[in-house]
Amino acid sequence: MKLIAESGGTKTQWCAVSVETESEIISTAGLNPNFVSEDDFRRILSSEVLPALNYPAISEVWFYGAGCAGKAMEDKVRNAIRKVLPDSDINVNSDLTGAARGLLGNKKGYICMIGTGSNSGYYDGKTITANVPPLGFILGDEGSGAYLGKRLLADHLRGIMPSGLSEEFRKKYGAEKDDIVSHVYRGVFPSRFIGEFVKFLKENISEPYCSELVKSSFEEYVRRNLMLYDIKEETDIAVTGSVAWHFRDILEEVLRMHGFRITLIEKGPVEGLIRYHRMVEGLKG
Repeated sequence: MKLIAESGGTKTQWCAVSVETESEIISTAGLNPNFVSEDDFRRILSSEVLPALNYPAISEVWFYGAGCAGKAMEDKVRNAIRKVLPDSDINVNSDLTGAARGLLGNKKGYICMIGTGSNSGYYDGKTITANVPPLGFILGDEGSGAYLGKRLLADHLRGIMPSGLSEEFRKKYGAEKDDIVSHVYRGVFPSRFIGEFVKFLKENISEPYCSELVKSSFEEYVRRNLMLYDIKEETDIAVTGSVAWHFRDILEEVLRMHGFRITLIEKGPVEGLIRYHRMVEGLKG
């Protein structure tokens, strides 16, 4: 069987598949190798994933993950998996490649990811051939949960957020400046912490402040990412990620204003990845 994993900034989804069958999809913590040690990676795979899947016989592992775009991080993930599944063929790819294969399959098109982080690229039906660097939540990740949360927190702390919303925010989260700064600058997973505040935007999206914040963040995503590609009319643009999904009406409006058309939007790519790998296995047979 193949073990497929799709890992974002917040969670990792796993499934064991073959041509004939597939396991249930299980979730663990996000496994970005920039923030997670090999020991923690091995522990989650050996003590959480494999027992939950009833220890299937795994011949191949396909891991698609945030933070897996460079050789050093690919090797870190590969080494961690190899120590748990030494006889398996291990493949490590970026989460962007996973999103493209999950949503576009073997079709050409642009892929957009807007979740805890954000990314984009052109997919030629096999691999990503063009990519505007996302740069992470400090330098980039426009439109993402971390980007929205960063704006939301700063507006609250600086008194920019409308007073009624700010008071509601304080009651819900406590949200004292020293605590927030400590989490952001000294915490283990700062982007994950910041991204959690997107729930407040979703709950209050009917408020003009909240809807405008989401809209302006998506406009930044388009301006600083999509508009840097030479996108032709009628080219497929597929979108995935929790933030894109929850605010899809606003996202579609923003893209339409800039002349882009979304042909597919999914909350996550893992089910599409299952179909993709079962199709590939079927073609082998």
